[in-house]
Amino acid sequence: MSQKGGVGKTTLAVNLAAVVAQTLGSDPAEPTVLVASIDPQASAVWWAKRTNLDTLPFDFEQMDDDVDEVAKLNTRDEYEHIFVDAPGSLARPAILARAMDAATDVVVPMNLEPLAYAPTETTVLDLVKPRNLPYRVVRNIWDRRDGRSELDATTNWLDDRKLLYTNTVVRRFKMHSTASAEGRVCTQYPPGRTAAEATNDFLHLALELGYGGKVG
Repeated sequence: MSQKGGVGKTTLAVNLAAVVAQTLGSDPAEPTVLVASIDPQASAVWWAKRTNLDTLPFDFEQMDDDVDEVAKLNTRDEYEHIFVDAPGSLARPAILARAMDAATDVVVPMNLEPLAYAPTETTVLDLVKPRNLPYRVVRNIWDRRDGRSELDATTNWLDDRKLLYTNTVVRRFKMHSTASAEGRVCTQYPPGRTAAEATNDFLHLALELGYGGKVG
């Protein structure tokens, strides 16, 4: 979730779900991972419906107009992990509150620009911390061609504000931008070095956040 739009919430939710489902060996016939969209724009569902549903490694549901079902997400025992794709703004407080009531943690993506600073801080201080929910800010959509100046400036700002963030930085790849139109998630990218690097960012992030399941 984030108060700011355009920071990559849907891309993060869908691709985290994909790598976690793959790691858990989720069967497309009986997925153990769910993406629940409470975004009225339904970006995650639009993306999912463009894929070959027989090979999609996770389930998806649109529930932006069903507060009661959102409140029950933490009782859905058929799923090991549920990723909630929040709206592009915080304009739906009632359903967002129900999602946070059911949540075990919050991922706050931010892109590397000063316009993302204040909304990121507001999201954490006004919405996440009062609920005592574990959270991490994810520095997202870093274009390596721009060098490290924006990445370092963002990291310094996070340190100054004492906001917690992941070690993993999700880089910008063109295939992330085109994947939704092509009907792909990151685990379905065509083989190649770039595809592997693009997928590994989400895999590393999932492992860092502890989404890889439990060792028996």
